[in-house]
Amino acid sequence: MRRIRQNNPIQSVIMLTAFATVENAIHALQEGASDFIKKPFDNDHLMHIVKQCLERYWTLKEKEELEEEVKRLSITDDLTNLYNYRHFYKTLDAEVTRLKRQKTSLSLLMIDLDNFKRYNDLYGHLEGDKVLRKIGEILNHLIRSNVDSAYRYGGDEFASLLIGASIDQALPIAERIRYSIEQAGFRNTTVSIGVSEFQPEFDVESFVKSADDALYMAKQLGRNRVCTHIP
Repeated sequence: MRRIRQNNPIQSVIMLTAFATVENAIHALQEGASDFIKKPFDNDHLMHIVKQCLERYWTLKEKEELEEEVKRLSITDDLTNLYNYRHFYKTLDAEVTRLKRQKTSLSLLMIDLDNFKRYNDLYGHLEGDKVLRKIGEILNHLIRSNVDSAYRYGGDEFASLLIGASIDQALPIAERIRYSIEQAGFRNTTVSIGVSEFQPEFDVESFVKSADDALYMAKQLGRNRVCTHIP
């Protein structure tokens, strides 16, 4: 019963035994049994209990799935299906803590669209939304699945956390993202990217600022380029 509960906490279990002492019944129910039946048993009675357990299981399963969906929606951007701004900082806090404990690397990309306001003005917000969705797809495709993570940081600004990646590893990834978006055919809408690797003197705020500073540099140098923060 304990092993079943570890594998699936909502699984219904009916104890069926010839050793039907009151002590055994109480022990089984305390461990999470749905019911306790003594042998010999009545088939109709058993089927009734099985039916009740199935109904209870599916009710709990639906509740569990609903809670998972609510959780997913709370951390996901509706338009791009990337993680949202709030989840970015929650993940970043956790990764910085892990980095300090394990002495690994962590790089951050801050990505901002170039000329996006002009694109919206010319082609409308519906077309602009298509661009944002496509950029979300490109980011998810070019980062490592189940390792790195991508976020919609703001209106037309994105971010990506590259776990275990040094600046030398992060720069080629950033360049591939920039190039893929340039080639996507967004009518003069490109991206500027700022890249930073976490340094011992950084906290979360200064780490984000360093990537933001690199992004600002990319904008100042003419847009559609990758710049890095050099301590």
